[in-house]
Amino acid sequence: MNINQTNHISHWQLLNPIWYGQQFKGWTRLSYTLLGVGLLIIAYTSFAMGAAITSMTFATFFAAAFGWITVLGLKEAKPMNGLFGLLSAAIYIYVAWLHRNPADAMLQLTYVILLDIPVLIMPGWVKNTNQHVRFIHETDIRGETHGKVFWYTMLTVVAIIAFVAAYLFETKILHTPRPISDSLVLGTGLIGAVLTTFRFSESWFAWLLQGIMQIILWGLTVAAGGALGASAIVILVTYLMYFANDILALLQSSWFHHKDITAQLAKKQCQVKNLDTIF
Repeated sequence: MNINQTNHISHWQLLNPIWYGQQFKGWTRLSYTLLGVGLLIIAYTSFAMGAAITSMTFATFFAAAFGWITVLGLKEAKPMNGLFGLLSAAIYIYVAWLHRNPADAMLQLTYVILLDIPVLIMPGWVKNTNQHVRFIHETDIRGETHGKVFWYTMLTVVAIIAFVAAYLFETKILHTPRPISDSLVLGTGLIGAVLTTFRFSESWFAWLLQGIMQIILWGLTVAAGGALGASAIVILVTYLMYFANDILALLQSSWFHHKDITAQLAKKQCQVKNLDTIF
């Protein structure tokens, strides 16, 4: 059953492994290739690089695997966030906290609140996902209540508050080793989560920027070494894969190719205005 053809999506479906299996249908050949290659890379960096295999090894592997499935599904406009995203984020929070990257852990919690829980408690949120995707400037064309000025202002305020709050928390209370890079991850990632929640195409530009911040953060974490260095390497490699996926999304995802849908909505909006004028 294709999500775009589903008239009603129940809570049971969103907890049903078979339903999630159906969301793998209709992907591009490139995405299927990335899925297989990515899982192999995650497995290799987790188990075949000579580090001792512990419970943390398995935790990091599953967090990376579920996360990779989630981001590929989002690129294909499939609601893979939800169960997969929730499982991935829960493990990432634990791993990030152990590595003393608390803002990254907080970001994963934000993903749960903004991207995963809405899918699980509001099944309609995932209905006809690609029909609701648009750019911020298209909100005015589509006649939406909040236009581009509102969204740009709100996003700027959110990013600044998130960065400042995270930086002060890490420098004044926790005294973590990477407060600037960690806080930048939270600021950029929060913007990406908000944009994705409201189905804005600009979310992928935010994910690109956030990906760069994540690579820097976990690169510094790997460089710092320590007993948990092997799991940090897996996280770093996974974020490098996320970054590559974000670049591909700019080229071939339905999140960027929806001019026809916007034109149809703009036409309907114009017709409504004409009727209001007549009557």
